[in-house]
Amino acid sequence: MPSVLITGASRGLGLEFARQFAGDGWRVMACTRDPDGAALKAVGGQISRHRLDVTDPDQISALAGVLKDEAIDVLINNSGIYGQPRGRGAWGDIDYAI
Repeated sequence: MPSVLITGASRGLGLEFARQFAGDGWRVMACTRDPDGAALKAVGGQISRHRLDVTDPDQISALAGVLKDEAIDVLINNSGIYGQPRGRGAWGDIDYAI
């Protein structure tokens, strides 16, 4: 069974990606700041919910530990963060200490 890890899976595009992949029989690893949210719980299929705030290095490391033995066929990095004001930051120039 193919697998997909989706960040930002609690609403919008991320939630719909989770619904679509689960509906097609994929194993879905849905990552969100609130994995117990009602919308994500309503998604059927083989889905596991994981707590992840992409701005928190400790949560990123913790998730890596939990999923270290899992195969991930597709990554959909749908999470967004607020960084530097528009036009001031460069791609890849994220200050996790903010």
